[in-house]
Amino acid sequence: MKLKTRIAGFITAATFAAPAVSGSVAGTGGSTEVTQLINMVQLVQSYEQQVQAYVRQGVQVEAELKNLISNPTSLMGDDVGKMINTIGSIWNGGQSIGYNLTQIDRNFARTFKSPQADNFAKMFTSWHQTNTDTLQSALRAIGTQRDQYASSQAALTDLYNRSQSTNGNLDALQTLSQINIRQIQELQSLRELMASQATAATTYMAARSAKDQLQDNVNNEAQNILSQPIPKWQGGTSQQFNKFNLYKTN
Repeated sequence: MKLKTRIAGFITAATFAAPAVSGSVAGTGGSTEVTQLINMVQLVQSYEQQVQAYVRQGVQVEAELKNLISNPTSLMGDDVGKMINTIGSIWNGGQSIGYNLTQIDRNFARTFKSPQADNFAKMFTSWHQTNTDTLQSALRAIGTQRDQYASSQAALTDLYNRSQSTNGNLDALQTLSQINIRQIQELQSLRELMASQATAATTYMAARSAKDQLQDNVNNEAQNILSQPIPKWQGGTSQQFNKFNLYKTN
């Protein structure tokens, strides 16, 4: 099942499956936890669309790089500059999404004491670090680090220029291609992680809805019992019940 379908199903379930309570938020009794979960999954949906766009851009850049690698003599400076800007933009976007999801899960875990959210925060942190290493390892090979540059585009430009001056156009293009391919793989990994998060949220909400429905049924039953009128004795006289009267007098 696609991530977008899972998210749409989750939002529908979270909105309509929980027992409706008058004056509630999304029919969940105004639960802050439920509302934050819905907001979180809607945000993941927007991130999923961004990641898909990044993957498409990366695939397009990879096709352009392959064409240049097969014919490096046709290399134009503007072409390289555009590809570097695109690869850098994709890297920045992925980093931002991974970092934001880490903070969202971390805050949710802290607020609602959720071990599962804390676990996802750790997984997004791990992904963020792995994605960082994609560029860092390439820069270390030329004796520099990412924090020495004003932007990822500047780091990629320097990486390309140094590789070109040392090994020529072909090796420089292959270096960019390797980084780009790794970036596409990392983005696919990020999408899988977001899909797992959406599945976990759906499972949580199903259990939460069932629990809330059970409690709602119990409360309604108790209210029905308490709202019943107290039965009155019909017919007969008080004398008929003297045998229950401990204070009977002759």
